[in-house]
Amino acid sequence: MFTWKWHKDIFKGEGIYHLTFVVRDRVPILGELQMIDGVARIVPSKLGSAISHDLNALQNRRPYCRLLAKQLMPDHIHVLIWLTEDCGVSVKEIARGMRQGWKYMATAELQVAKVPNATTEPNVIIEPNAAVDINRQMTSAEKYKQPPLNDFKPLHSDSKHPPLFSAPFIRTLSRKGQLDTMIAYIHDNPRRAMLRRLNPDLFRLRRELQVEGLTFTAMGNLFLLDYPQRQAIECSRSASAEQIVAQQTSTLQAAEKGTVSYSGAISAGEKQIVRAIREAGLPVVVVLNDGFPPTGSEHERYYKPGGVYFEACSAGRLLLLEPTAATLESELVVTLTEQALRNKAEVKHQDYVSLPHTSKRWRMVANNCIAEILVKREK
Repeated sequence: MFTWKWHKDIFKGEGIYHLTFVVRDRVPILGELQMIDGVARIVPSKLGSAISHDLNALQNRRPYCRLLAKQLMPDHIHVLIWLTEDCGVSVKEIARGMRQGWKYMATAELQVAKVPNATTEPNVIIEPNAAVDINRQMTSAEKYKQPPLNDFKPLHSDSKHPPLFSAPFIRTLSRKGQLDTMIAYIHDNPRRAMLRRLNPDLFRLRRELQVEGLTFTAMGNLFLLDYPQRQAIECSRSASAEQIVAQQTSTLQAAEKGTVSYSGAISAGEKQIVRAIREAGLPVVVVLNDGFPPTGSEHERYYKPGGVYFEACSAGRLLLLEPTAATLESELVVTLTEQALRNKAEVKHQDYVSLPHTSKRWRMVANNCIAEILVKREK
């Protein structure tokens, strides 16, 4: 994970920066995602090739700017650069120069590529994780009253006024261990994109999904809700290491026998147990707190879970659920959450003080209560 720094000098001075340049309207003008010899690769367009060569020559123009990694994608570019000294030029100024140069290239060379058709791709296995078709048909969606997604604006182009790159997202690497992880992430983008193409339903953001009268935003394998054997993972923040290991052992034993685990993954113990289940290749349902982009936001259409959650989702072993405001204020959830908070205070011999429902503490306890409701619902 990135550590964001918001002080005034975040984009100045020596440092390693990850820049993501996105083509406006996400028009795939830079290349095409293809499966070549069983490996997902990007076949660059003429413009994509020109930009790639321009990045390779970056250090010739700016000796203090070293290119550490790059990855061309059909509609965006990942660039990892190292400013080796405080050169008096911010990374924002460097990025602006890149965009201006690429704009001139696009004006001269732009040819909009056709959007790939996911249904024509072969059903192949992409190492290191297999992409599965576990819920491509989504026959259980009607059972949970899945509404149709809103139509998004179609891709378009105008050869006289080609689309430009939006201002880049800039992340600063700020702790040990991030560099190798970031380079691997950047180079892994084509494989991840192919996984999404082969299993579009697993990465479909669903609004107003209804389960047991509660509504959620969801992404992942909805069929996990159909499993009759379920268990909730809740672990006290004060639990000892021995207690966490014991709970992890019993939870894994049940999961290996076909039980689906539900959790808010809030405390350190809960996170450890959920991680062990995920690493064992077993299914898990995670109740999130503000996990998805808001409706109508810029990132809604292209959202995907990050890191290890992406791999579990692509293999059909994960379901992410974010309760809606209506669910958090439902009578059942409020009653159970207040009771859980009261019990926690009594265990610590403290007076119970009701928390605002908007507080992080209240929301986290509510998520675990929701997980318990889903586990105990009628099988």
